[in-house]
Amino acid sequence: MEAIIVAPKKRERRVPASLIKEILDGQPIYYKGYRSVMYGHKNLEEIMGASSLQGLVILYIQRLLNKNLDEMMYLPMTGEIGLHLSNRNNLSGDIMLYHIGQIEKFTKRYFDVPPLLQVEVDVEIDTENISQNLYVTRKTQRLLEFGVKKVIWVFTATQSVWVAEPEQDWRIINWNKDIELFEGISMNLGDYLAKMNVELE
Repeated sequence: MEAIIVAPKKRERRVPASLIKEILDGQPIYYKGYRSVMYGHKNLEEIMGASSLQGLVILYIQRLLNKNLDEMMYLPMTGEIGLHLSNRNNLSGDIMLYHIGQIEKFTKRYFDVPPLLQVEVDVEIDTENISQNLYVTRKTQRLLEFGVKKVIWVFTATQSVWVAEPEQDWRIINWNKDIELFEGISMNLGDYLAKMNVELE
């Protein structure tokens, strides 16, 4: 009788929590390039940082909101702010706009109330287990279900803006158009970037 030799299973490396960008429907969403960090080819800061173009877009939108809203009433928060929707959904946002009356107190935990507006600039996730389109769609759906009044995605590669609001058709708009952010405050990314002499590929 021949002995059956079973090859030992390869132990999968446990992904550190620092490489998880979000939890979406119970599924960890990893930062783009997280494997390079796990194998020592890059450090965490190299995969987490935004590009200069992304930073400029975020700055432009935040300045528009700051300039046109009462700073004692509204808070345009930036910096990948955490948002706790449920045990299965811990998301983040590039810009989250809150009315001061929504916030009971500031703590070391994620926000657990929906912002009036959430803006995302590009998608920087690992797409092995979830496609970019599915990620954007599911995240947007969860945010709207949670009570966010408007979700805006800016995609620098296609120079387009995706606008989603409850009970309305989602719209894809060329970023050279005037696009309303919040209560009559509009942005025109194409015009702004041209004025800043940004050369786009």
